[in-house]
Amino acid sequence: MKFPTIPFIVSLALTSNPFAASFDMEGFGTRLNGWKKDRTAVYSFTDAKYRTHSPTITYSPSGAMFLSTQVDMLALAGKGAICQIGLTLSAAGVLEELQIKGTIGSKSLDTGLIRRPEAPAAPVPTEGASPVAPARPVHATDEMITELFVRFDSEMKKFTEGKGTVRSDLFSRMSGNNVKSADLSAGLRHNVNLVLQHVSR
Repeated sequence: MKFPTIPFIVSLALTSNPFAASFDMEGFGTRLNGWKKDRTAVYSFTDAKYRTHSPTITYSPSGAMFLSTQVDMLALAGKGAICQIGLTLSAAGVLEELQIKGTIGSKSLDTGLIRRPEAPAAPVPTEGASPVAPARPVHATDEMITELFVRFDSEMKKFTEGKGTVRSDLFSRMSGNNVKSADLSAGLRHNVNLVLQHVSR
């Protein structure tokens, strides 16, 4: 008697709740060069090498999904970066919260929790006034991602404060590898974008 493969079991577990958002684990891994046997994906992006771990997913009683994945920026002598990306999505698959925590060498960083902004109230025209043109729509998810990486870049700058000369090749000082700090930000943003592309309701 044959038993279901692990990918099938994982896929079934992530879509068995009819009131919750689902996540395409295999599709996400495929976009990252495919899952290896240890359920990590190793790939190159922006001239740097990364390893993404298969996400861990849990659901709240209301169907909200919490997804967490580890992204390693690989460097010489094991002195790269280890970052945890955490996202909370509503049962409808809408991003509600996200955060990045990481370790670079012996230093830690934390963006803090980014929460979905409240929708702005519609302007109410006064009596006799001309109708108010609707404001250009704002994409709250894009705003959250932008804020996440503004905070991330701010955290990264702390690594160079008090060191005399501020240089952009942060990791070349820490690991002897010619890897720019901007690459880490780009690699993490790539993972956040792909995660959101593989969430469905």
